Amino acid sequence: MNQFKNAVVLLTGADGGIGKAFISELIKRNVSKIYITGINLESLSRLASYNPDILFPLILDVTNSKQIKEFSLNHQDINILINNAGIELKSSFINIKAHEYAQFEMNVNYIGVVNLCNELLPALKSNPNSAIINILSVASLSIIKRLSTYCASKMAAHIFTQSIREDLTEFEIKVFGVYAGYVDTLMSSDIEVEKISPSKLVENICNDVNLYKLNIFPDPMSLDFVNSNKLNVDFIV
Repeated sequence: MNQFKNAVVLLTGADGGIGKAFISELIKRNVSKIYITGINLESLSRLASYNPDILFPLILDVTNSKQIKEFSLNHQDINILINNAGIELKSSFINIKAHEYAQFEMNVNYIGVVNLCNELLPALKSNPNSAIINILSVASLSIIKRLSTYCASKMAAHIFTQSIREDLTEFEIKVFGVYAGYVDTLMSSDIEVEKISPSKLVENICNDVNLYKLNIFPDPMSLDFVNSNKLNVDFIV
């Protein structure tokens, strides 16, 4: 399977470390267009200037329902959605501001993903070879106490991913969940552990997508979670 050749991609969080790596890798894999989105148009425009024939910078705040709806209505050519935007506020639940941090992380890491997937669903149903790639985390399957509010948001996104995978089978829309470990980006700069580079991470993700691995463990740390008892969610009819 070649999921990426001639694809039209929406990439959220495009100006972060993993987002930039996705841009480079997707261009190598001969996509036809990438809508690179985020909340900093200046940064996105700089990225687009290196390959203006393929890269189209647009403001898209995944917590803004109006922006998501308008974007989706005006960009019906998309057949790959990469939900890459994310936030980690490094908080446990025992924190006077935990409720604020938890709400913001939920809005970005979970609610925004749910909203964007549903608003883009008509386009994904209409266009051939469609796929949703959700960038999750090993935190989707475990509790890291110092990041527990983040874990909750990623666990919610994990349940969403597993649920819609079954729902969208009838429309032949593939749904991939990426359970990444620590990546060498600004988000994990305060952690002294072995980390995978963003470029290698994204290369591994794209390779596994083309192998039709729906649950993707793209780095050495994440491979410890391949057989996690949290991976498969029970369905009750």
